[in-house]
Amino acid sequence: MDSVWRRLVGGNYQSFALGALVIVILLAQGLSLWRSYQATWLLATRSAENVMRTVASNIERNLSVIELSLIGLEDAVTAPGVADLPSDLRRMVLFDRAAGAQYLGSMLVLDREGDIVYDSVETPPRRGNFADRDYFKAQLQPYVGTYVSAPFASRLRGGDPSIALSRRVSDHDGRFYGVVLGAVRIAYFQSLLETVTLRAGTAIALTRTDGTVILRFPSTDGHGNVGASVARSPVFLRMMNGYRPFTERSAFDRTERYYVYSVVGNFPLVLSVGISTAEALREWNEQAIIWSAVTAAMCVIILLMFRSLQLALLRSREMEAELEMLAVTDGLTGLPNRRAFDMAVATEVRRAARDKTSLAVLMIDIDDFKKVNDRHGHGVGDQVLARVGRQILRSIRRPGNFAARYGGEEFVVILPATDATGALHVGERIRAGVAAMVPSPADLSLERVSVSIGIAIRHIAPGEPPATIINRADEALYAAKGAGRDRVMIAAVRAEV
Repeated sequence: MDSVWRRLVGGNYQSFALGALVIVILLAQGLSLWRSYQATWLLATRSAENVMRTVASNIERNLSVIELSLIGLEDAVTAPGVADLPSDLRRMVLFDRAAGAQYLGSMLVLDREGDIVYDSVETPPRRGNFADRDYFKAQLQPYVGTYVSAPFASRLRGGDPSIALSRRVSDHDGRFYGVVLGAVRIAYFQSLLETVTLRAGTAIALTRTDGTVILRFPSTDGHGNVGASVARSPVFLRMMNGYRPFTERSAFDRTERYYVYSVVGNFPLVLSVGISTAEALREWNEQAIIWSAVTAAMCVIILLMFRSLQLALLRSREMEAELEMLAVTDGLTGLPNRRAFDMAVATEVRRAARDKTSLAVLMIDIDDFKKVNDRHGHGVGDQVLARVGRQILRSIRRPGNFAARYGGEEFVVILPATDATGALHVGERIRAGVAAMVPSPADLSLERVSVSIGIAIRHIAPGEPPATIINRADEALYAAKGAGRDRVMIAAVRAEV
């Protein structure tokens, strides 16, 4: 790695100059693209906001005209003498306020049973009962104010899709007297939205606050999606939760859009405009591809030069890492080797002395391992070593614990910040696990192997060498061997510890 690094740093200043040039070009091009992106996106979102404000204002204005007419009609219905006027004059008195509203279907006065009493279209009034309509039922409760109905098929105009605005009429004692209503044809909203110039992929929807669609343009069913419910759609839920603005996929066509929305005046209606993110950025994407291709063509030679140097450095680092791993890993068991243990125990001894915590070291030896080799062969012996190593590794579960092959059939474990109880528990888990495992699948006649374990636990004094605790663990191991093997023994605590 050093030779590669010297070639990169000390011998080829031109490579760094070329690399710096590539970075400058990419940064400049990236900044240009980012500014272009922001300008394109800002133009698209402002266009959507302008459309939303224009359409919402038009709808609010016309619905407000109808609402004012209903308020006047509400007062006039119960005014003294109105009922006694000639029918034509009475119709003029009651319904002349609605002349300025576009696409007004009918204005009706219903009695408390839902029957037509007065009709803005015909004299005498047409016959009909609308007690089943939501705009009538809603007004049975006082203080509802102006109610905007769900879409319905008009019974008086051959099923013409409409909505209605209704208000409660109360008598002089405050009791329910009837309902005044004005029907608005869905065709009004359709004609309004059709006049708006929209970019491809844009969708406009007028929705009640309960999630009922009044009209969506363009529609996915060919009829404006009138009456569809979006109450559970992510777009509607985010609007009701006050997110402004946001990007979400449409429940109708799964197109990702950027949504702006507004409540229409004081009415329970929400107008939303969603611009397709893909379409809004389509031209920018095309330009970005061209600009990026030009930039790539300018930089390709520079990038190839840098890439070749990077590959050389990478290969060198991989080889170094592999050699370093081999230098500290036991090839047979896959555990860290003696060299790795020496480094680890030195580190843990210093840490224990600094933090004033106890340190435990476990010396582990496979009992009668020479007999295993003599009777079953070195191949089986190697399998036993590997399996014991894996069992030890499985038994030291806590992060920070360390296991290594110490040499021959000996292993060693370091347990930082561990007391005697914890160390004995780990040692017994290792001993029991080894005793229970299958030593070698290649030779089932070897039914069992065992290990002896010696444990040393110390509070390390500043400057104390690692050899002290290692020797104590080794002494405990020999004590375990002398006591009959297949057991765990802990070194006695000396007075100077």
